[in-house]
Amino acid sequence: SSGKETFVKHIVNDNPADLIEDLGWEDKTVVASNDSLELIDGHLGETRDQVLDGIPSLLANNDVVLIKWQHVDSGARRPQRLKEVIPDAKHRIIELKVSMGELVLRLPRKHWWHDLGRERNHLNGELEMLAASLDALPDFDRTVVDSSSTSYRVTT
Repeated sequence: SSGKETFVKHIVNDNPADLIEDLGWEDKTVVASNDSLELIDGHLGETRDQVLDGIPSLLANNDVVLIKWQHVDSGARRPQRLKEVIPDAKHRIIELKVSMGELVLRLPRKHWWHDLGRERNHLNGELEMLAASLDALPDFDRTVVDSSSTSYRVTT
């Protein structure tokens, strides 16, 4: 609901010079982990490990690999495991921030959302889980991006 896939595709496909500069990726090749974009919804079990398996080969030919995180990745410690497998790479969390009001408007557009009127309750729980997942990764670099529109802006 925070637009992770849209953000990844915007960076890779549209190559927005100002955002890429703000992220420090000028003169770098940036790609997406397609596995992280495709292995979602009903495919969230151990098959998400395929995301990790593909990263080393993507990094062999590219400077930056964008991975769409899913909550199940934190439970399986995938961020930490990736850092253990590739310790010399810079591991960075890009946290997409959107107002609660906008999240409430976006959620019903998701094909899987069925609990109309309960968006705010659901989102509060999701945001608590996200905060706990981020707290479990204190040694990762972190950048916050305002993703309230498609004109993304780095805020920290």
